[in-house]
Formats: sequence, C-alpha cells, structure tokens
Amino acid sequence: MEQEIMAYDEARYIDCAGYGASETDIQLLNVGFSKFDEKSNPTEKSTQYVGDKSKTNKVTGYDNQFDVDFDRIKNDKVNDYCYGIFVNRKVGTDAETYLYLVDLADSTAENIYKARKIRVSVVIESATNNPGESKVCSGSLKGVGDFIYGTFNTSTKTFTETI
Repeated sequence: MEQEIMAYDEARYIDCAGYGASETDIQLLNVGFSKFDEKSNPTEKSTQYVGDKSKTNKVTGYDNQFDVDFDRIKNDKVNDYCYGIFVNRKVGTDAETYLYLVDLADSTAENIYKARKIRVSVVIESATNNPGESKVCSGSLKGVGDFIYGTFNTSTKTFTETI
C-alpha cells in the first residue's frame, strides 16, 4: 500500500552545546519552527566535447543548506540557541553545531532510525518585529563538510555512524 511521507516523518535535532563542546545537548528542533527546507545546491561541471552535439554534465559536489523560519519562543533551548548566535553576532566555530536528520519512516529497531548528521553554521539573517505579531527569525543552517550516515536513537538522543 502506498503511503505518503509527511514532513513530520522526519525529525530534526540540533546540538545546543555547539561544535567542539565536551558534552552534547541534543534537542528536537520543532517548537516555533514553521519552515525547514533542505537544499542540496549541487555544483556541476558542464563540458562539450569536440565530437558531441550536446554537453556532458556531471555533479561535482554539494553546498548543503537548510532554510529556516521560526517564531521566538521563550525558554525553548533550540530557539534560544539559534537566536543567541544571531543576537550575539557569533562567528566561526562559535556559530557551528551538529544537525541530525532522522527518518522516522525507516526504523531499524525500537526507537532507532536511519539518520544523517552534518556539521552546520547557524546563519540567522533577520529578526522581524511586526506590532501585534510574534517576532520571526529567518536564516539558514549551512553545511560544513559532508553528511555522516548512520542511525539515531530517539530515546537516548545518540547518533551511531554506519561503518
């Protein structure tokens, strides 16, 4: 039987301890987030050889990006973490962390799901203040390096790399 995969069939977690911290603080990215768009932004090489009428195209890499919008929600760790990078104008590794994309439609055992992990720069570009409305922040989580593939345990919030 066909079954559509819905947006809620993928859980997104972010490490609120930040990149390079000695301990992790992996939290579900959900409260207040109204947009989470994944873009691969492939890099391509296009060459037309002398004996061909058409070009040969090859994908040579990716520029992973996750566009986000979120309402400011008081006392939510993920929300506070992302907004804190924006308001304190953090740069370099101080603005980096790990993002976990968990496929809740593909379980390998109880509470264990196929997942991808990627280091990201948190780039919040704006915080909009409209009278009578929630403060809305917009930006991107931009990939630093390649995805790591593995599994994620939603009970313990731990990622295990597939070797």
